[in-house]
Amino acid sequence: MSTLAVFGLTLFILVLFLGIFISIHGFPGMALIALDVLAYALISGFERISLPAVSAVILFALLMEIADAFFAMKSSPRFSPNRQSLLCSLLGALLLGIALAPLLPFFGLVGGFFLGGMIGLCYALVRQELKLKLSYRIPLRMFIGRFSTLFLKGSVATATVCLTLLSTYN
Repeated sequence: MSTLAVFGLTLFILVLFLGIFISIHGFPGMALIALDVLAYALISGFERISLPAVSAVILFALLMEIADAFFAMKSSPRFSPNRQSLLCSLLGALLLGIALAPLLPFFGLVGGFFLGGMIGLCYALVRQELKLKLSYRIPLRMFIGRFSTLFLKGSVATATVCLTLLSTYN
């Protein structure tokens, strides 16, 4: 592989992980993943990623963003990411991804990145809620509803990244 090809593949993988990370925080990470996969497939001439796989990724992204908007309208509050939640989530993602990578070389890294990010986010959000007075806190069922929506969206993003990377590396 040439240096430019290695740089392109590295950038592709980093954007996939960025898609998982911002998907955990409620932003349209699935759309970023779909655009990244589409761009990589177009640049590589659909050699490594086929057109049906790209279509499936775009369909999953569209469905997950619609589901996220639907659950947000059903009174599930949006968590506004702050510096503490982003840092806790990033630290958890990196630590658990590195810790699980030797156990399951591929799935441990991607799954650990997702689960560590979710654990870090949950820790930061619970800590943020505990600082508030009782009357200002989000009700537990709303907290669980929004967190489970983020977990679902992040799980689909992680599965999409796994399938994309598996098809890229054959």
